[in-house]
Amino acid sequence: MNTLVSIILPVFNGETTISDSIESLLSQTHKNFELIIINDGSSDDSLKIINQFKDIRIKVYSQNNSGLAKTLNYGIEIACGELIARQDQDDISFPTRIERQVQRFNENKKLVLLGTNSMVIDENDQLTDKTKFPTRNIDLQFLVNFYNPFIHTSVMMKAEDLKRIGGYSIDISNQPPEDFELWNRLKHEGELENLKDYLVLYRKSKSGMSNNYKNIIAVNYRKLVIQNMKNLFNLDDQYLGILFDLQFTNTKQINRITRIKLFLKFLVKVLKSWSKSKSVGVNSFYYTLRMLGKIVLK
Repeated sequence: MNTLVSIILPVFNGETTISDSIESLLSQTHKNFELIIINDGSSDDSLKIINQFKDIRIKVYSQNNSGLAKTLNYGIEIACGELIARQDQDDISFPTRIERQVQRFNENKKLVLLGTNSMVIDENDQLTDKTKFPTRNIDLQFLVNFYNPFIHTSVMMKAEDLKRIGGYSIDISNQPPEDFELWNRLKHEGELENLKDYLVLYRKSKSGMSNNYKNIIAVNYRKLVIQNMKNLFNLDDQYLGILFDLQFTNTKQINRITRIKLFLKFLVKVLKSWSKSKSVGVNSFYYTLRMLGKIVLK
């Protein structure tokens, strides 16, 4: 249970929230961790605030602005822990988060990725929503092909597996969402789970990455899901081009009604895939349908 955990906390101009974020990690009931804080070229007082904390578990590094994926990979490279946990600069971990996750990794040796549910807050610390993601590997292995069922700031990963597959992709065409792309490689290394408990406060604000890069995320997200469809169902480019309205030289313009009919036929393929594993929950299939509907009928 006394596993060393490396918590990676990248910071870019986070002066308004970084203190609370660090405090939440120093208050963890699991004490055996190193907190790797990487100041990614902040121009505000982030570094000054970070340096006010005097705890031997904190390791502070500063670099020129390199972006999230490269920063996280640097943290992974220098991490000493058997397990690697993530947290963003504006989020909060509840005191038992790391303890509960370490316990679950000790219980399930096949586990490579473990998230938690979260309470969603805004820039004024007001509760706005809650997540309710599936918890079981069988659901998540199916769902992650179509939908991102993990809150990035909540995850813990097995370090050896994460390092073996090269960490986060630095290919600009996959950024963002770096996390969704990584989950789709980690799923081949072992089991995926979420704890049902709400163990993090996840902040969604107007200045957050998910809002500022909304259009880029949507494009790259769609591309990853389409590639998963191609692999799962052995679809050729012509079929993909019509179904997802892609621009191939040999694909003619198809009217919306035709595409809807084709989409319904495609859903039969998805349903058959789902029905082969009857243990996959109905909620997971619902998430799948919702995401596919957004992608195909955009």
